[in-house]
Formats: sequence, C-alpha cells, structure tokens
Amino acid sequence: MLGAFLFLAMFFYWASLPPLGVWPLAFVVPVLWTILIRHPSALKYRYVYVATFAFWLASIWWIACPHPLTALGLIALAAFLAIYWPLFLVTSRVAVHRFRIPLMVAAPLCWVGCEFLRNHLFGGFSFCALEHALYLQPRFLQIADIGGGYLVAAMIVAVGTGIGMLWPIKEPTMKEPRASALGWWKSPGTQHVRRLAPPLLSITILLATAFYGNIRLTESDELPTIRVAALQGNIPVTLNPPLKHPYEVLEQFTNLTAKAAADRPDLIIWPETVCPYSFLELQNGAKPEDFDWTAEQLADHQAEFGRFAQSTGAPLLLGLSTLRFDGKSQPQRLNSALYVDTKNVGPRYDKVRLVMFGEYIPFSWLLPDDFFLKSLCVEATPGEKPVAIPVGNGWAVVNICFESTIPHWIREQVLTLKRQGTPPGLLINISNDGWFWFSQQIDQHLATHVFRAIENGLPYITATNGGFSAVIDKRGRIQKIGIRRAAEAVVGEVKLAHPDTLYHRIGDWPPFVCTIFIILFTIFGAGVPAKLLPCRHLKTASCNRTTGTKSPD
Repeated sequence: MLGAFLFLAMFFYWASLPPLGVWPLAFVVPVLWTILIRHPSALKYRYVYVATFAFWLASIWWIACPHPLTALGLIALAAFLAIYWPLFLVTSRVAVHRFRIPLMVAAPLCWVGCEFLRNHLFGGFSFCALEHALYLQPRFLQIADIGGGYLVAAMIVAVGTGIGMLWPIKEPTMKEPRASALGWWKSPGTQHVRRLAPPLLSITILLATAFYGNIRLTESDELPTIRVAALQGNIPVTLNPPLKHPYEVLEQFTNLTAKAAADRPDLIIWPETVCPYSFLELQNGAKPEDFDWTAEQLADHQAEFGRFAQSTGAPLLLGLSTLRFDGKSQPQRLNSALYVDTKNVGPRYDKVRLVMFGEYIPFSWLLPDDFFLKSLCVEATPGEKPVAIPVGNGWAVVNICFESTIPHWIREQVLTLKRQGTPPGLLINISNDGWFWFSQQIDQHLATHVFRAIENGLPYITATNGGFSAVIDKRGRIQKIGIRRAAEAVVGEVKLAHPDTLYHRIGDWPPFVCTIFIILFTIFGAGVPAKLLPCRHLKTASCNRTTGTKSPD
C-alpha cells in the first residue's frame, strides 16, 4: 500500500514538471507524502531511494546528451540527488512521531532544509525544484520576493499536507491529556473540528498566497524603459564539431543581429560562447612564445569588436571565450560576456560559478594528462566578481548558463553591485543549451529565470542558443519568448527596476535554520540511545518515565 503512494508521489512530481507540466499535481505530491509520513508502519527507505533515483533519471536524462560518457555523470548525479527524498521523509517522521511537531510545520521545514542542502552542496543543483512546476502561474510565485523559491516550496508542501490530513490513518492513541487551557481542543467532542482544521488552514494559505500575488501583479510604477534584443539560435552543439561549424554559427548570429538592429534596441545580447573569436588579454607583458603580435596589433584586434558594434549601430553583449596569458605555458580560458559599443570595448564579465565536469574537473591536478575526462572537458578558469554592464541610462548584471540556477549567487551579485554604487536595474543571462537536444532541459532552465526575477525584483533577459530566449518582467511574467527550435531575435521592452525585496534583506537564513533542524532530526533518527528520546505516552506501548524506554510488557 505504501509502495503505491510512493510511486504515485514520484510520478506526479515528474508529471508536474516539463515536458508534461501538469502544475496542479505539484499540490498532490505532498498529499501523498503526508500519508507516508503519518503512517505508523515503518518505511522501507531503500524503496524510497530507488523510486527517487528513477525520478531523477527520468527528469535529467539530458545530461547524457553531449557524449556517451556523460551518462556516467547522469548516473552519479541521480544517485546523489536520490538521497534527499529519504532524508526528507525520515526527518519528517522523526519530527512528527517523536517530537510531536504538527505535520503542517514539520513537512515544509524538512523539505526546505533538504532543498537548501541540494542548492549548496558540491556547487548546488536546483533543477526540478517542486516550486518550478508553477513557473507559469505568477500569482502563486510572488511570495518569492519575501523568502525566495524556498517560501513557494514551503507553501506548496503546507497546502498539500493540510489536505492530506483528511486521509484516514489509524494512528496510535495517546493517553488522555492532563487538564490544561487546551484541554477542550483535545477533547473527544472536538474530533471533527480538529480533522477539518488542517485543510481549512491549507485553503487559507493558498488564498492568502494568491491574494498577495494579485496585489503584486496589479502594482504599477513609473520606471525608465529600454528596448532589448535577445538572440536565440537553434544550432546543436557537439564535442567534436565539423570545421565549418564556427562559420555557420557566426553567420546565423550576424544575420540575427542585423534583423534585431532594425528595431533600434538599446542592447543586443548574444548567447554564451557563440562568438567564435576569442578576446585576448595579456597580463604584465606576458605572451606565448609563438605570439608575435605587437602591442598595436593586439589593440587593433580588440578594437575590431568595437567596429563590429559600430557597423551594427547598437551596443552588443557578446558571449565568447577570453584567452588570458599570464606567463604560464598554457593560457587561461574564461567563459565571458563582453560589452562593446561604438566607443568602448568592455566591461567584461567572466563566469564565476563553473559547471563540474563541464568546465572543470575536481582535483584535476592529481590526474594524468591523458585521463579520458580531460580530453572531454576543456577546463575553464573562474572569474573573480560580478561586473556592472551599462544598458540605457542604468546598469545590468550578467550571469552565464547554469549560474541562473543558484539563487544565492544571483542575490550576491546584485548586492555586490549595489554596494559599489552601480545598482543593477536588469538581470541578463546568456546560455548555450544546444548541448541538450531541445529537451525539457530548456523548459527547466527557463523556470529558474522566472524565480530569479521575482526574488530580486528585477526584469530578466535570457539569450540562449538551443533553448528559449525570453523577456521576463520583475514579477516573473514572460513577456516575450522565442519559438522552440527557431532562430530568431526576441525583442522586447523592460522597465529598469530598483532591487529592493525582503529576500534581499534576509537572504537564505530561514532555509539555513531549517537545515539545522533536519540535521538534528537526522541525529535523533539515526539510533541515539532511547533514554535521550522524549516519551511518547502511548497506550499501546507503555513508557517508563524515568528512562524513556518501553517497559518489558
């Protein structure tokens, strides 16, 4: 019986996300979790782990697209991510059954704590979060400006668990409570009221969330407007592209740039690494042995990017690689977004949060040079800090590729620029999702952009090859979006906003506190001495008040 609920929870979670995207099922998932948590029978956590492992294989199979060997990474990542469901269920059961914490408090707390760990450990992985099922339902997302995506997740779990309390489960009966101010509440006469209270509270939470969302969505403000063009390519990416591949990419994006320039945008944005020309940077006079350019030739090479912007008639943000020579035998490669206009080349943002096994290999210096992963992964050097990019009469901050999936990093970028006196009014993402065969990965990636916009109270522009380019307002509403598998210029107007949300002020402290609780629950659920556990006062198994252990009978 419990196995059926476990399977349904796994299936409904998967179905609530793209490609099916049946978003109401996101509220059904915690209903099923409620049954698993409340049921007095012990859960077989190996089955929970296997079901979760299958969920992750079905949800992120696209990781195996770039190369057959990346299937090993898929299996390893799914095996790691599958730990979180068992952790959530065991800590929730400990909180409910041992510490008598109300389920509508315990389940959201434990889920948010697990999600905080998932977003931070080993660089973090936030794809397929439960709240992402609602990314096209903006009225339920506006509370993210208070507590981030974590608060939306907590709302979903609280609503689902309250409804799940209606499911009849024969639980161990408690001894009669001592007379107290709440004795009337626990009396037999209030049984039906106690049963209806959780679902009524769930409905109240859902209505309050929608009410707050409607207020936010109907707000108007007088802010400066700019026109931005986000280019969307449709060229698949492979590890060993044909020789003509760079020329095809360049031709497609120069044509799209010319079309976008006709709308006279304030900025034209290219996706990640689609510009085939590298930007060269020589530090302290260093240069490679076979590099015979003079300083004037190097300056002319860099000025070539500005001449391209001049011929276009609009400022550009180019996704390209930077080769930095610092006197070492090999140049450093950085994944960059370079701003150019008719007068300036730069500033430039270099990607800080790199993708494990995609842009770097952990402990690579310990591996031999001919190790097979080194031949697959062209390692990059991380950037140092966020950079303010001029746009219109304001500033923008750029993130590259999967950096958009890390909520605390985007918040840190915005706060850093605010402290520097260049507060961004716009978030920009450049990505190259052409590795993933136009799979549900591009929908999952788009969902993260929506949440970053609401959390930071800033409009969000994403320019993507092989995925969706989109214009998203500061409330997470998708204003313009490209057609799947199409090459086009997505042009839209956005209002430069002021980043000032409650999430900015409090950050991730609440979910961090939730993580502390699940660590404590895990310790207590991992077999601590019985005398350290609270007495449960069950009639079915008498309890020794002095030791907390069951009596021999």
